[in-house]
Amino acid sequence: MKLLAILATVCLTAAVEDQWIAFKQTHGKTYKSLLEERTRFGIFQSNLMKIKEHNARYDKGEETYYLGVSRFADLTHGEFKDFLRRQIKNKPRLHATPTVFPEDLEVPDSIDWTEKGAVLDIKDQGDCGSCWAFSSTGALEGQNAILNNVKIPLSEQQLLDCSASYGNGNCNYGGNMAAAFEYVTDYGIEADQSYSYKGRQTVCQYDANKIVLKIKGYKNVTASEEELRKAVGTIGPISIAINADPLHLYIGGILSGRGCSDELDHAVLAVGYGEVSQSSAKIKFWKVKNSWGDYWGEDGYFRIKRDANNLCGIANDPSYPVLQ
Repeated sequence: MKLLAILATVCLTAAVEDQWIAFKQTHGKTYKSLLEERTRFGIFQSNLMKIKEHNARYDKGEETYYLGVSRFADLTHGEFKDFLRRQIKNKPRLHATPTVFPEDLEVPDSIDWTEKGAVLDIKDQGDCGSCWAFSSTGALEGQNAILNNVKIPLSEQQLLDCSASYGNGNCNYGGNMAAAFEYVTDYGIEADQSYSYKGRQTVCQYDANKIVLKIKGYKNVTASEEELRKAVGTIGPISIAINADPLHLYIGGILSGRGCSDELDHAVLAVGYGEVSQSSAKIKFWKVKNSWGDYWGEDGYFRIKRDANNLCGIANDPSYPVLQ
């Protein structure tokens, strides 16, 4: 029996090491020293235990989402929160016109703008705290596709490099979608192809001759889930911000918001909503586009419970651009 226990331990250790090797290869992870790698491997093992415990509850129907080895699996939750704190900052939306929807507005029961061709491919912000730029371009790309039938990936790098005077910062300081929309109102925005993403702030290289989209302003949406549903249901993808604590090891399913506050620290794009049956219960959800690559989450997206007391502050900061 003792020999069997030893063999089982050896096999388990080998399996964890294989997962570690696959994780590093998949996400291009390298470390400065052997000591750092050992530290990261220890954190990775600890996260594997959290994943196992959580998914055991999921298998019993006690959770509505499941965890896995995400790109952040070598970070403690505290380190993940530090990464989030670099991303977005609150800014008064001084030049936005509020959207007033009629109370009797007809809104579809469900909608998915990815199926309607208004959401372009998943992008990856890398280690830069530039989520606000990706949320902004996502909303701009959506309106351009819906209203102009033009599907061109737009430049996050231009926003990162050129909108500092509007209150946006570098990879460590963060920014805000409202400020990005104000900048685009004044200058327009280039395509990603002509001003490609580098994952770090560089000198502004804006070229007015390469502008592919101009807007006349942007609008706020009243901070409520019902108003956000009206916006997503009738206008298109909407820039939003959330508290991203539950996204650390998320792989799939519908986030329940456990351990989530309304302190906004990550900008994303609301692209749809609907309802599914899960564990003999009907669950309303939001579908949200992220900017952590298509290896993360549900092919780059996540779902979170809808009409559940504004989980993670999902309806606290919605806005969208108004095209010319």
